[in-house]
Amino acid sequence: MTHSFAVAVVFLFPVLILVLRPADGLGLGLLALAGFGVAYQQRGNNQATREEKLLYFAVSFFFLAALLVTLLGGIDDGGIKKLSKFARLLLVIPVYVFLRHVGVSLAALWYGLVAGAIIAAGVAAYQVLGSLQYPRAKGITNPIIFGDVALIMGCMALAGAGWFKARSRWQVVLPMLAAVAGLLASILSQSRGGWVAIPFLLVVMFWYAWTRMARWQLVAGSIIFCLLLGASYLIPATGVATRVNQALNEISQYEKTENADAQARNSSSIRLEMWKASWQIYLAHPFIGIGWGNYKAEAQALVDQGLRQPFAAIFGHPHNQFFSAMANGGSLAFIAILLLFLVPAKLLRDIIRRGKTVDAQRLALAGLLLIIAYMSFGFSEAILERVRPVSFFAFYLAVIFAAIHAQSRTARSEPVKRRQSLSVTIIAQDEADRIESCLQSVANWADEIIVLDSGSSDNTVDIARQYTDKVFETDWPGYGPQKQRALEKARCDWVLSIDADERVSPELRHDIDAALTDNPECVGYRTPWAVMLYGHRMDFGRSARSPRRLFKREGARFTDAQVHEHVVLAPGKKGTLEGRLYHYTHRDYGHALQKSAKYAWLGGQKRFAEGKWGGGLPVAALRSLWNFILIYFLRLGFLDGPVGFVVAVTYAQGAFNKYAALWTLRRMKRLGNNE
Repeated sequence: MTHSFAVAVVFLFPVLILVLRPADGLGLGLLALAGFGVAYQQRGNNQATREEKLLYFAVSFFFLAALLVTLLGGIDDGGIKKLSKFARLLLVIPVYVFLRHVGVSLAALWYGLVAGAIIAAGVAAYQVLGSLQYPRAKGITNPIIFGDVALIMGCMALAGAGWFKARSRWQVVLPMLAAVAGLLASILSQSRGGWVAIPFLLVVMFWYAWTRMARWQLVAGSIIFCLLLGASYLIPATGVATRVNQALNEISQYEKTENADAQARNSSSIRLEMWKASWQIYLAHPFIGIGWGNYKAEAQALVDQGLRQPFAAIFGHPHNQFFSAMANGGSLAFIAILLLFLVPAKLLRDIIRRGKTVDAQRLALAGLLLIIAYMSFGFSEAILERVRPVSFFAFYLAVIFAAIHAQSRTARSEPVKRRQSLSVTIIAQDEADRIESCLQSVANWADEIIVLDSGSSDNTVDIARQYTDKVFETDWPGYGPQKQRALEKARCDWVLSIDADERVSPELRHDIDAALTDNPECVGYRTPWAVMLYGHRMDFGRSARSPRRLFKREGARFTDAQVHEHVVLAPGKKGTLEGRLYHYTHRDYGHALQKSAKYAWLGGQKRFAEGKWGGGLPVAALRSLWNFILIYFLRLGFLDGPVGFVVAVTYAQGAFNKYAALWTLRRMKRLGNNE
């Protein structure tokens, strides 16, 4: 029942959004309510993945930043209206939770986009070319929103062309028809701002298709698209040539006219004046702006002072989403809106590059086109300050990420046979309480397990021999040399080098098996860490790293570093896997302090041996502060909650101790030389 409900909403949302007034809020709201119910049922059972946390952060940070600057700037009716629109972005989270739970029907998603674009074109043709004879198509909204939403629906449908072709060869016509329909609706709306997105969307499509389509197909597609654009410009009935030439003339007139009284009041000049007003407001309030909803009053103040022309203050926003963010929310809002767009875009780009299924890659392309389009629309319209567009953006952000999650889950449920032999190497010392879990994570999977023990005083060796007969006891030469010893004992084609406090997750095993085909694409792969501390999985801060642990044995070697060693690979392409390598770095907080002190002392000794100065105690203090800022803020350690704060402070202490150790060694050497 719930799945059928989701299918219906996903299909009907694009079909109705431009022709039925309550469609946007109703579709988004119903799925969000269902999502709250699912979240309540699952409370405490599921920890969000790293990618989910980033998505939640991107949409939440934008709203919270808007709320903060509006409260500080003085909230009024205008500010409340803006916040109510931005609040729809928060609904991405419950909608995603619900769709992740019940699944997303790809048929509903792709057919819905096709139907939505075609219906938009039909409405546009009826309003402009039919009996109504409107000057611009607008559906039940305004021409700008109508044209923008129709255009992106057509482009997103085109991203699913491969899905349609896989179902039936003739169905590949449907996304092409949708793309043409979306373009037609945009043309008949005569919304020039939407046309700005077209070259950016083409760049993304070509980037995606470059390695997936034959060159003749790319050339043919380019020619057809150019012909469509040329026809749109040359056919008078479309009004494209008139609108483009009008914009060029308006801009030229604006630049040449210095007398404000003589300045023609037109669409382009109004926008340019509002953008200049926004920039002046930003310069006066660069940090947190004036608060959302206060633009018109501030622009009017500039007009009253004679600094701007009167029509700079006729609208409640400057018809540019980025200038609007800067004026209303300062640098904080500008950063927030960039994160809103760029964080999901980065996640989607990674999925396109490393997606487990072609369907996941197609979905990621559709999502990336959505984001690029909205960024482009934002150059000439405050696109997120309109109810219908912000609802559309939030809806599809949730739908696409939920659909990708389902694809990833399905892909990992299918068995994969590894085609390359694999050695797992482990170095250990006094790891009796942890090495068995490590060995269990690779037993009956790896072709060879090699353990090098460096003088354990507990039963680490006995435990290791229960899982492999290749257990060797050696001295301790340092991390780099010891890992090199283990590598030299490996005999398989590929090596996975892990530590006794690490465990290979089932997802990582699946990814490794899938990567080691008959002809692997890369000579080495990074394996993202999932650090486990104090009952919490760390996804950010220092844990947001991907050490290179899987590599082709031939031509590889470890550096001689006593600490912070790394593997040097044979020439070739490097990659990154998605599955996580669990890292149980500390048994408890006391152990964390011991390890921090040990690494700090070794790091200080290493720099002392290299003859480095280190900057003395003032630099040690600054490095400590910088490490905290880097780990907790720049690497988003705060998303790991209170444990993230503890970890950031611990690493900051370690950074100070390392350079303090160097300072003491240099001081003792200097004093010894003076005696």
